[in-house]
Amino acid sequence: MANPRQRRKTRSGSHKPVQHSKRAKKLQKKQPPIRGPQVLQEAWDARKTVRQNYEALGLVASLNPIASGGTERAQAKRADDKEAPARLEAPSSMSTRPAGTNGVPKGFGKIIRDAEGNVVDVQLAVDEEVDEAATEGEGVDEGVPDPRGNAQLAGWVEVGSDPKKAQGPPSTAGTPLEQLSEARAGPVPRHTSKGEHATLQRLIAKHGEDVEAMARDVKLNVDQRTAGELKRAIRKAGGSAALGRAG
Repeated sequence: MANPRQRRKTRSGSHKPVQHSKRAKKLQKKQPPIRGPQVLQEAWDARKTVRQNYEALGLVASLNPIASGGTERAQAKRADDKEAPARLEAPSSMSTRPAGTNGVPKGFGKIIRDAEGNVVDVQLAVDEEVDEAATEGEGVDEGVPDPRGNAQLAGWVEVGSDPKKAQGPPSTAGTPLEQLSEARAGPVPRHTSKGEHATLQRLIAKHGEDVEAMARDVKLNVDQRTAGELKRAIRKAGGSAALGRAG
């Protein structure tokens, strides 16, 4: 025996079967990995994050160095560090330590004795860091803050400014993207709409080149444009002579 509630539901005209939403159907269709130029879509790797893809393309995902989520440590070796595997395999010894200017390894000293065994002098490794710091400091303006002493400034300087970091194999998508950006970076020509063109024609037909009188005309100048705005609009439309001939 059927449930009376189900009988009322079948007789009711408002009861309809459940329909899937349009958004659910749209999500079933395969979307491109990224919306952008075709070159960028082909070079995009779905297994990487947005930041990793941008770094592989030679781009910066965000200009803010203090982005949320943190940053990954650079696992790649530096470009000038070609002898790193050899140094890792070699046993650490006193001879492998960098020597100072006087030949004494850093962190060690050399005791000089006379023929009788008495200590005459003690030589320490001359640190070259002072000279290097003086050399690096040359040519730096005193008014410019040093980013090495400020962690927040160092983050901004680090964005795309470390040439020693190995960026991996160069991406072939960089050059086409640069060409697209240069092509779109040019000035965009502005055109006058048909309605504005007709309004300017009526104003010039009535007042000629007197933009002050055009600005005071309440009937034709319905947008209440100033004299300067009307002058710029006429110049953009090709000049009063061109508008007068067209009218």
